[in-house]
Amino acid sequence: MIRLDKLLSHGGLGSRSSVKKLLRTGAVTVNGKSVFDSSMRVDEENDIVAADGKKIEIRKEVYLMMHKPSGYVCAKRDGLHRTVFDLLDEAYSTPFFEDNLHTIGRLDCDTEGLLIFTTDGELTHRITSPKSECGKTYFVRLAKKVQNAEGSAYVSECAKGVHIAAEGREKEADCKSAELVWLGSGDEKDECTLTIYEGKFHEVKRIFSALGNEVVYLKRIAIGALVLDESLERGEYRELSEDEIELLVRI
Repeated sequence: MIRLDKLLSHGGLGSRSSVKKLLRTGAVTVNGKSVFDSSMRVDEENDIVAADGKKIEIRKEVYLMMHKPSGYVCAKRDGLHRTVFDLLDEAYSTPFFEDNLHTIGRLDCDTEGLLIFTTDGELTHRITSPKSECGKTYFVRLAKKVQNAEGSAYVSECAKGVHIAAEGREKEADCKSAELVWLGSGDEKDECTLTIYEGKFHEVKRIFSALGNEVVYLKRIAIGALVLDESLERGEYRELSEDEIELLVRI
C-alpha cells in the first residue's frame, strides 16, 4: 500500500503540494470514483488510479547503490561542498525525486564507500532506527601501526565497547560492542575492518582516537549483508538488484 499523493507524485504529476491542489479539483479517481484525500492509501497491484481520465502508471520504489567519493557531503544542498546528489543524472531531479529521494544514513565528507539512495522511507526508518542495530562495516587505515596487533587491546576494547570523548556538540559516550578484524600479515598492522551497530557522530574516528590512534582513510564496505560493488568507480552508482533489495528488507 502507498499514499495516494506519493503515488501521483511518483507518476510525474509534480510535487506533493501540487498533487494536493490537483486532488481538490476532483480530477483524481481511484477505481472510477473521485478522491480528495491525499493521505488515502491505495493498492499498487489492484487499484486503478487516474488523473483527468488518464491512468497513472505506478512506478516501484527506487533503490540505488553509489560508491561515494571523498569530498562530497550527503545533503541535497550545501553552501561549501559538492553533494552526492550532484553525481546523479538529471532523471533524478524531477519534483518527485526532489521530495522523496534520500540517502539511508550519511557518510562524512572525507569518507568513501557504500551509500544507498532510496524513495522508501519505511525502509530507511527501519535501517536507521537504533532498535534495528544494523551493522555497518568499514575498512579503516590507521596513522600508526599497531605492534602485536592480534594480541593488542584493540579487539577486546572494541568488543567491550569503547568510551569516546566529547566532540563539538556531541557529549562523551559509551559505544556499543563493535567487531574489529585486522587485515594483512605480520605483527605490525595498520589496516582493519570495524563493524559498528549504531550511528554516533564520527563514531569510528572517535573510537580509534580513544584507543590512541588516528583514522587516515575510511571506507564503508557493507550495510548489513549488502556489500559495496567494487566494480563501481568512485562517484558511480547503479540500481540494486531484487536480491540486494531483499538483503536490506530483511534487516
